[in-house]
Formats: sequence, C-alpha cells, structure tokens
Amino acid sequence: MPIYLHEKDAVEFADMASVIAALRGALAAQAGGKAVNVPRRRLKFGNRRLNLMAGGGNEPGNRFVVKCYGASSHHMLLYGAEAGLLAIMEAGALGAIRTGAATAVATQAMARPGAGRVGVIGAGAQARTQILALHAIGSLREVAVFARDRVKRALFCKEIESELGVPVHAAARAEDAVAGADIVVTATTSATPVLMHEWLSAGAHVNAMGANAATRRELDPQIVLRASLIVTDDVAQAQLEAAEFIDLAAAGRFDWERIVPLHQMVAAPPRERAADAVTLFKSLGIGLEDLAIAALVYERALASGRCKPL
Repeated sequence: MPIYLHEKDAVEFADMASVIAALRGALAAQAGGKAVNVPRRRLKFGNRRLNLMAGGGNEPGNRFVVKCYGASSHHMLLYGAEAGLLAIMEAGALGAIRTGAATAVATQAMARPGAGRVGVIGAGAQARTQILALHAIGSLREVAVFARDRVKRALFCKEIESELGVPVHAAARAEDAVAGADIVVTATTSATPVLMHEWLSAGAHVNAMGANAATRRELDPQIVLRASLIVTDDVAQAQLEAAEFIDLAAAGRFDWERIVPLHQMVAAPPRERAADAVTLFKSLGIGLEDLAIAALVYERALASGRCKPL
C-alpha cells in the first residue's frame, strides 16, 4: 500500500549528509545513462499556476518521481516500476534540503581546496539549507550574511551561529557579505542582479540558487561572462529558466556549450583549478534531485515502522 508522509515526518528522515550522498549517487547514475531528468514545466490556468518536474531510472531502485507544486503546497509522488505508487510526501522542506545538497556536491567539485569563508545574500529557508549543506561537507569556517530586512538578518545569523557553532556575521551591505569570501551563495527571488562581479575575490566559487525562473536574475552578467567554469544541474532546464544565461545567449554573447551539467562533474571532476579563477554553479532544482531525496525518505520511513498506508 502507498504511504503518505507529512512534512514534519519526511524531514526527520532527511539528514543533510545522507541526502548529499543520495544525490551524488543519482547524478552518478545519470552520468552512466541509468537515470534521466525531466525539466520543470510551469502550467498556467488563468491566474493560477501548477509546476511539474520529474526524474527516474534504473538507479536508485528502478523508481520514478513526479513533483507537483503551486503557490503554497508541494508534493512528491514516488513510483516503483513494478509496484506503482509507493508514496506521496509533502515536499516544501525536502525541496530546500535537496537544493542545499546540490550546492554541496557542486562546491566539493568546483571550489578551491580549503575554501571555508562563506558569503550569503538572503536569509530565508533556502539560505539556511545552503549553509547547512556547506557545513556538512566541511566548507564552512565562518559566514557573513546580508538580507534587506535588518531584523530578519540579525535573527537568522543568531540562529545559525547557535545551531552550527561557527562565527556568523550580519553584513550591512551585500558587498560586505561577499568581500573576501571563498564561497558565495545567492538565495533570493530578485528580478535584478544582487551580486556584482567586482565584489568577488579572485578564486571565488559562486552558488547561485535563487533565480530559477526566466523572470528572475541574481547575477551581474559579467560573472557569467568571466567565469572559468560554469555548471548547472540540467542544461535543458537552464535554457528554459536561467535568465542570466538566456539574456546573454539572445544577445549573442554566450554559448550554451560552455555549460557543464552537474552529473558530468560528479563522474569526472576537473583535476586542476587556477587559483584566481571564478567558478559558477547555477542551481535550478531538478526532478532527479527530488528522486534522490524521495527514495531515501521512503526507505527510512518504511524501516522506521511508523509510516501509515494511505
């Protein structure tokens, strides 16, 4: 019988380190031709919208997932190739966790060895899981955070510092948060760039994860143009959603061939990285990442003996 998992229960089974490992496995399967991703589709019904995305394949476990979400609710439907529907799980928080896990995988492959000084623009739920993921892979010695809301920014920094036991500083300006950072994270819903190229230190690695729609832009175009390595979790999805790339390509200033899919970085990470090179991971959030976390949560829920059939 299929099971239903409420968000509070699903999150209990999704510790960051395990999700990172599961995601790495799903991406390795994709690199080996054993898993596929279906890019997000944004369906319009008058002034309403339903977003759909999917992933699946022989690994892990010959399973498939479809995620559906609107303005206020997110659900994953996990299927087995033989058994059919296995689970329905509330997936708002799971989405944030798996997005953080994707950043961890990309950062391990792309950032300079020993990188640990992190600058974050944004102080919401996604910013939090980005920080937790970097902490899980040992790439977090100290953090500086900027958000427009001063009170929210201060509270966010206090909570993260208490939770992780690392220094967390509230920055008065975005450029102050970024100054001297080895790793920079943008986690906003901005329609205009929040990160400028001139703010970046030589050799910085950028994880841009907030702008996952063609109406959003977090990056100064110069960051894209000057990055020595550009990676995204799905190139086909980027061609639909990554406005910073779409704008430059339309102007004849950007070649889509420059982008490396994340699964290739997992299969064959670069051996060398120039010390002063800026690298960029454009995170969009994909269905294959949902599959990785959904399969992990499902197995753990069954093993716990605490899940109930629909």
